[in-house]
Amino acid sequence: MSVTDWYEIIEKHKPILLIESDKIVFYPSEGDGLVQPQKLTDTKTFFVSAVSHELFTPVTAIIGLVQMAKDGIYVQETLQKIEKHALKMQRILEQLVVLSKVEKEDFVPNLTELNLETLIKEILEEFKGRIEEKNLSFSINTRGLIKVDREAFKIALRNLISNAVKYSPHGGEIKIHFEKNVLSIEDRGVGIPESELKNVTARFYRASNVRTVPGSGLGLAIVKHILRRFNIVWAIHSKLNQGTKVFIKIERIDQSK
Repeated sequence: MSVTDWYEIIEKHKPILLIESDKIVFYPSEGDGLVQPQKLTDTKTFFVSAVSHELFTPVTAIIGLVQMAKDGIYVQETLQKIEKHALKMQRILEQLVVLSKVEKEDFVPNLTELNLETLIKEILEEFKGRIEEKNLSFSINTRGLIKVDREAFKIALRNLISNAVKYSPHGGEIKIHFEKNVLSIEDRGVGIPESELKNVTARFYRASNVRTVPGSGLGLAIVKHILRRFNIVWAIHSKLNQGTKVFIKIERIDQSK
């Protein structure tokens, strides 16, 4: 994507937060952009914090549910809930293992060609229960091959799609499109207050309008952590009570060659 392409996206979608490998630029609805240098997170601190926050909730839930099962209370239903939390822990640990690999100085990405639409549908299958519960619909146009580290890129996409599902209203629509080497994920959910948009990729930060919704505030920080490692530029546009749209620059493989 050229500079001109990003300029067009920024001008059309203010307020917007542009995240590059070395800086973050916040473009408000009116006025000039505010540049913030990207600070390299201390990896050890990041992972200790991530593990403690992400695993605390499912571990606590499982301990309580085990006690209920021991007491013979709704045993079958309780076991199903234990399985749900255990699978969540498994996904968290898988995510942290990949993140630890990515952060090693000698890390060599395993770049492979993959079908983007297949990857998107694979991730959506993981959220099938939540999608059906909220009666969400999808507009998906993501045909094309891309070349990425599958494990790492999947984690980034999973976090972004998870947010779209979580913050969409009941009966809402989520659009996932891939056009002109830009992957976009758009929802019509609660959105982010403009004054807080510049902070949303910070560790543990949660916008004031979603602090009653369960979450750790690590999702976008993890996305930033991964995409920065691969020098992938991305952006977040959001308006309160109107929704959020994320743009990711990713080259489509030319199959005509």
